[in-house]
Amino acid sequence: MLRCLFYIITALLLSSCAKPPLQELDAAEYMVGRAYAKQAAEFAPAEYQAAKTALNDARAAMRDSDYGDARDSLDFSLQHARRAVVLAEEAQAKRLKEEKEQVRIEEEVRLKALQERKQKAQVTEKKKPTPQPKKVVKTKPKIVPASAYVVGDGENLWTISAQPEVYGEGLLWPLLYQANRDQIKDPRQIFPGQSLSIRRDMTETDLEDARQRARESDIFPVPPSAETKQ
Repeated sequence: MLRCLFYIITALLLSSCAKPPLQELDAAEYMVGRAYAKQAAEFAPAEYQAAKTALNDARAAMRDSDYGDARDSLDFSLQHARRAVVLAEEAQAKRLKEEKEQVRIEEEVRLKALQERKQKAQVTEKKKPTPQPKKVVKTKPKIVPASAYVVGDGENLWTISAQPEVYGEGLLWPLLYQANRDQIKDPRQIFPGQSLSIRRDMTETDLEDARQRARESDIFPVPPSAETKQ
């Protein structure tokens, strides 16, 4: 009875070994292909190469109908391919983390440099002198002495003499009266439209004499400010 059982088990084992391990081959090829897609050749070269070599050995054994060796090689290939996938994923995750860290560091350096340039620009701006408003120098209009003057409404010899283009001093009205005796009979009476000649050949003595006559005359009251003018 035991002998019969032994023969049955042996026959089953032999029959199982006689079948090509196609499912195992598919599993190994899938896992090696996944390892390739995960760039295991770069990140886990030893494991990937071992899995690939074992897969090729299994294919060769299957061509020789050595299905037992083929199964062993496929099992070895599957284990190393899985290991290659794990190592590749870990290496890629590590590289991605390092790249993110590098980007973070570069961004910090860039922001720090930008802040330093901004602070430097602010310091430079503070050191610049504050532009002062330009002083507007008001220039007095140049007075051109007139040689004649046309009398306007309400004017008299004093106000005309005080005009800047005439003599610029009311006390000198006697000079106007003297230069225009041909048309002025009374210093109190001049008329709008009259053209008065303006004498320009006076000496300092002539000017002082005219002032003195104006002070002594009662024709035009002399204001106190004019009394002190020399």
